[in-house]
Amino acid sequence: MAFSPDGKTLASASWDTSVKLWSTSDGRELKTLKGHGDAVWSVAFSPDGKTLASGSRDTSVKLWSTTDGRELKTLKGHGDAVWSVAFSPDGKTLASASWDKTVILWNLNLDDLLMRGCHWLHGYLKTNPNVSESDRHLCDGMGQ
Repeated sequence: MAFSPDGKTLASASWDTSVKLWSTSDGRELKTLKGHGDAVWSVAFSPDGKTLASGSRDTSVKLWSTTDGRELKTLKGHGDAVWSVAFSPDGKTLASASWDKTVILWNLNLDDLLMRGCHWLHGYLKTNPNVSESDRHLCDGMGQ
């Protein structure tokens, strides 16, 4: 279980493969998040409270929108059940620990990922004859 940063919501992991969000003021169920293929063992709120991470026996980590309950992303990389998930204080990294004896640090910093991707694609965008003229400038100003 985990409290949201503002203390108004409690998230619970369940053996029934779901995650439930509860109101702490009246105990009412707010949302049921479904998408894991096996028991969910861990949940954590991002520091801003907008994202919830869940770790499951199905070996995956899922990111959920706390506002509408949408599944945002499934992170795969563990070879066995995910026992625990935790956000860094700035919310830009998610740690997950697995029964496979590994910890993965997931980079959730979208600006950093965009900059890395543009650095990698820079030469391709500028020199490939099959890239349209407008696409050649997708990464302009990204600090190559």
